[in-house]
This record gives sequence, structure tokens and C-alpha cells, in this order.
Amino acid sequence: MRRPAKKLIAFYNRRGTAEPRIKEGKHAIKWTPLARASFQANAARLQLHALAYNLLHTLALPGEVERRSLTSLWEREERTRAPAGRWIDRHLRLLQWTGLLAVCLMCLSRLAGFGLSDPDEGRYAEIPREMLELHDWITPHLGYVNYFEKPPLLYWLVGLSLRLFGTSEWAARLTPALAAIGGVVLTHALGVRLLGRRAAPLAAAVLITSPLYFALSQVLVIDMLLTLCMTAALVFVYQTRRAPGRRIWPLAAAVAAGLGVLAKGPVALVLPGLIGLSFLGARRDARTLGALLAPWPILVFAATAVPWFVLVSLEHPDFPGFFFVREHLYRFATSRVGHPEPFWYYMPVVVGGFFPWTLLVAFLAATPSGRAAFRRVPADARLLLSLWAAVVIVAFTLARAKLSPYVLPAFPALALLTGGWLDRVLDDDALTRLTLGRLARSLARIAAFVLLIGVAVRLLPASLAAELHRDSGTTQAFLVGGTWLALVMLPVAALAAHPRCFERLGGLGVVLLLAGGIACGEMTAVGARSTLHTSRTLAAVVQRYRTPDDSIIVYEKLMQGLPFYTGSRVVQFEADGLYDELQFGASQAPDRAQFFWSHMLRLAERWRSGQRTFIVTGAECERELEASLAPAPQVLVRDGDRVVLVNFPALPGR
Repeated sequence: MRRPAKKLIAFYNRRGTAEPRIKEGKHAIKWTPLARASFQANAARLQLHALAYNLLHTLALPGEVERRSLTSLWEREERTRAPAGRWIDRHLRLLQWTGLLAVCLMCLSRLAGFGLSDPDEGRYAEIPREMLELHDWITPHLGYVNYFEKPPLLYWLVGLSLRLFGTSEWAARLTPALAAIGGVVLTHALGVRLLGRRAAPLAAAVLITSPLYFALSQVLVIDMLLTLCMTAALVFVYQTRRAPGRRIWPLAAAVAAGLGVLAKGPVALVLPGLIGLSFLGARRDARTLGALLAPWPILVFAATAVPWFVLVSLEHPDFPGFFFVREHLYRFATSRVGHPEPFWYYMPVVVGGFFPWTLLVAFLAATPSGRAAFRRVPADARLLLSLWAAVVIVAFTLARAKLSPYVLPAFPALALLTGGWLDRVLDDDALTRLTLGRLARSLARIAAFVLLIGVAVRLLPASLAAELHRDSGTTQAFLVGGTWLALVMLPVAALAAHPRCFERLGGLGVVLLLAGGIACGEMTAVGARSTLHTSRTLAAVVQRYRTPDDSIIVYEKLMQGLPFYTGSRVVQFEADGLYDELQFGASQAPDRAQFFWSHMLRLAERWRSGQRTFIVTGAECERELEASLAPAPQVLVRDGDRVVLVNFPALPGR
């Protein structure tokens, strides 16, 4: 075969194919299916149907015609691609390593400097701190009482981080940040195998710039660790299908599933199991299913997940009933445990949490050529990723208890689907120009609108602004974060919308420009966390004034971060005697009478005893305490809707 033909076929085999590279023999070069489709689409765009037909079906054009036609097609194809686009194709590996460094910078650079928000971050930082203090790595404690709502993997990892790097916010948040980085790496790895070398970094960029995924990489909650374990399990399941003779992949899938169970319980086995069974059943792949259900993977899973459950059950016989029945069965089937939401709750969560890529998907789905591009995504990828996203979203939709982080495990699948779709779109210059232009213009308009709202709120009278932020710091956090994000995104989106930007950068360059702008905007918006509820400011003032003999009482409020910052146990006062999530542990605590109060007479007696007492509570309880306690409480510090009251003043530390 003539040299131009070899060059052209090799070029199209490099463009997005997930199949093996072309095989060169003595007399022929074999096309991969996606390379054939890519060439056919571009040949049609260049009005070279006859050449495409002859090359695809015969590869036997006369020598001189072949040389002139193929060389002409190659040169025209190269001219239609922007210089930056050609540079990106040639330096894809450099781009991947640069992207990994950017992901690490995004996830690790803004972990410190912001107080742990209550109750979630305070809770998941305080439990590991108490593990270190009590030297008990089997039984989780919160408020120095047993706490069995979640398994211990997150507590162990955060405790290890606190041991290595000290008790700090950065060390506490390091685990979800590293889990987010690992999730992006696994998404890229699966993307290479499912979708191709160009689609994989696109999927990784889509994932890390999704607002919900990035936000939860900066917040100490369990869901990012669960997402990492589920993603790893499904990656290894697919690897088992691709390499049926390798025994390592079923064992790796078993370890990942076992770690997922240690992160958040049986849901980490049920969801990947449903996804894997559905996918392998649809593909009638009994061999892979048999490899995954062989004795060794089952034993490895049991060895990973079961020992902790056995140990804690032997030490606390009431653990199985509380953990498996109340925390899982009741949470799924009833609203008794809390967080009841309507069935459509996750629709806006997914749309907003995946923004602006939801706009891109909507624009592509609205055009016939966009839908045709989706059909060119490999069938295995479409099936596996669609099942993955659907099973996660539907399962948590059916559950009565709903929280926005629960749906996070679906986001790697959504990112891979979007990345694979976008990769196929980039083969069509007209569709790419149309879609990315609409996306950039829409982002510019939205950023301008959000920026106007932020400026308008800043111009409100002080009384109205205070009323707007009075009930929750969340509103202020969204306003501040959205304003900063819009401030960064507006010039980037306006630049990407300019026609010359596409000519200079190409479709892939514009996508990376938008992704970079979103990433920079999200990193800037992270500072809005400082407006969320945190006990850091209150604890700093209390620590300045208190002595070892002073008492700290938390009154009708859940402030799990306060013990983390003060390093000491607090008294919990609840008039109804329920103590919220501490109820189960408090009912078994031998020192319940000393640290869990429910009678105002006891509080009043302590208040007038002459021993200094700090009461940390919400502003709504301040008047109630002023009327019930004597001497009159004095305000030591006020932070948002929280206040610290003291029975008599003193010099700092005395």
C-alpha cells in the first residue's frame, strides 16, 4: 500500500478509537471500526464519497490516483484543524500529566483556612480525634459516646491524617480531596479503555469541573470516599471482562467493594452489584460473572469487609440491629430517620451539580447530528455508563431519606458519557462550532446575570442584607461563591464565544479553555465556605478565656465541631432529652447524668454556683436564657446566628 494511505489510516486510527491499534502486515492494514467510521464521516464532510467508498471497501485505487487523492485529503484535513488542536493531538500525554497536576492543585490548595462546618464536617473530624484520644479504633465515638451510624473507613483515614499532620482543618479534609483525585484518575483510566485516548481526558475534565463533585472534594463527608470505592469496583469489573484470564481483576473488584462497605455500608456492594449484573446479563457474559463470583473473590471481599463488623458486634451486641435495621432499612424505606424529600429531589441536584455540562448535553440532544454523534459512542460504553448512572439515581430516588451528596457516585458515569459524546462531536467541525458557541454564549449570559445579582445584593441596605442572611449562612455562601465564579467565568466564556477563538484553538482547545475557566472560578468560589456555620470562631474565644475547671454547655444546638476545636468534652443540653444523633450513644453512656442534661433547674443551679460556665447556643435562644438564668448572661462573642454567653466576666485564661 502506498505511503499516504498508511499515513491516513494511522491518523484516523489515533482519533478516538477504543479498539486496538491497526495491525500492519506484509500486504494489508486493518481498520478499526471507529477509525472506519471517523474516516467515513470526515470524507463525507469533504465531499469525497467516492474516495471513501473505494478506500474503505477495496483499498485498491490506481497508484497515481491514490497518491494524489489521499495526499490531497490529508492536507485538506490538516488545514481544517486549528494549530492548537494539532498541537494537542501531538502532545496528548503531556496534556494528561498537566491535567493531573491541575486536578491536584484544585483539590489540595484550598483545604485550609476555612472552619469545619457543622454538623457534618465537625462530626467527621471529631470522631477520628476521639479515636486518637481514646486509643479505640474499633468503636467510633462522638461526644465521647458510642456512635454507630457509619462504618469506620473514613474515620480511620482521617485519624491517620490527623496523626501524621496534626489536628487541623487541612489534615481533616485531606481524605476526601485525595479520594476525589483518585476518582478522576480512575475515570480517566476507564475512559481510555471504554472510549479512547482523547475522550478520557475530556471525561476527567468534565468530572472535576462539575460543581457537586468539586465541592464535595473540599468537604469532609463520606460520599466522596464511597464514590471512589464504587468507581474502582466497576473499573475492575470491566477489566475482568476485557482480560478474562487475569485473576487479579476479580480480586481487586472484591477489595474495592469491601472497602466501600467499610466506608458506607451494604449500599457499596448492592449498587455496583446491580450495575455489574445488569451489564453482564445484557451482554450474556457468563464467563466474567463466574470469575467475579468465584470462591477467591468472595473470600477476599469477606476478609476485607467482615472483620470490623464482627469485632464491633462482639463488643456491642446491639450494634447489628441499630446499624443494619435503623440506619439502612429504615433510612431507605421510611422517613422516620430524617431527610424526607419529594421523589423529584435529585433532578435539580443532578442538573445543577453537573452544570454547565448539562447545557452541553441539552444542546447536543436537541440536534439530529448531536444524537447521531452519541450513537457513535461504543455500545459497551453506552450500556455500562447508562446503567451505572440510572441505577444510582433511581435507587436513591426510591429511598425516603434523601441528601444531595448521596447521588455523587453517578457522576463518574455521567462524566464518561459526556466525554465520550463530546469526543465524537469533535470529529464534526460544524457541529462542534455550533454547540460550543451556544455553550460559551449561554455561560457568558448566565455569568453576567449572576454577577448582576451579586452586585445588587451588595447594594442592598444593611437591614435587608442582614435579614437575607439571618436564617442560614448557606444563602450567603451561594451568593458569595456564585458571584466570584461568575466574575471569573464571564471573560473566559466571552473569549470562548468569539469566532476567532475556535479558529485558533480548535474544538478541543475551546473545551479545555472553558473547563479551565470553570476550574479557576470554582477554586475562587471555595472561599464562600467561610460564611457557613462553623464553631471555629466561637471556640477560639472560649479557649482564650476558659480554664480547666470551666464548663462548656451546648444549649439546644448541634455543634459537633466545638469539641474538635476546644479539644475537650462539652455538656449537651436538650429539653426533650433526645440529643438528636447522640440519642443512642447517650442512652448507654455510664456518665449520662454528668454530660447530658434536660432540666432547666440543673442548668440554673450550675449557672449561679460561682463556677464560670460558657453556654454556646443559637441567637433564637438568647432571650429565653436571659429570662431563666440569674445572674443575667453576658454575651462573650456573637458569630452569625450563634452566641456564647458567660455567667461572669474574667480576664483571658483566668
